[in-house]
Amino acid sequence: MNHKRSRLPQAAASVLAGLLACLVGSTTASADQPSAKLCLNETSTPGTTDCMNRALQEADAKLNAAYKKAMSVIDHDDRAADPNAKALWKTQLERAQRAWIAFRDADCGDLTYSEWANGSGANPAVPACRYDKTVDRTADLLGRYPLH
Repeated sequence: MNHKRSRLPQAAASVLAGLLACLVGSTTASADQPSAKLCLNETSTPGTTDCMNRALQEADAKLNAAYKKAMSVIDHDDRAADPNAKALWKTQLERAQRAWIAFRDADCGDLTYSEWANGSGANPAVPACRYDKTVDRTADLLGRYPLH
């Protein structure tokens, strides 16, 4: 008796593999993160990676502007009339920002590659992770140092 094996068409197998990869990598991605709304029209991993890197560059520029604004707010804050107090405040913000950047890069670097089992999906996941954290940090700075 000759039994034919049921085979999934190649396209269906690829879709299934993609869904499984999403489930495995779900520790780093969530639909409520800002990056989930980006690069939806990309159809390849390299295309998505390039798109996410461009978005990260724009987010970094916005973060840098928010950081400069925060420093300016400190300069103009009348609660700290003592120039030494303002200098200390600015130094503390600078240290916090550098520590935050180190955290972001560590959290969204090798750790993300491990979470994605060093697969190709990690390539766009790394800038997506950095993008999400950068957007959140920008909002944090703008909320803490509003212009009056």
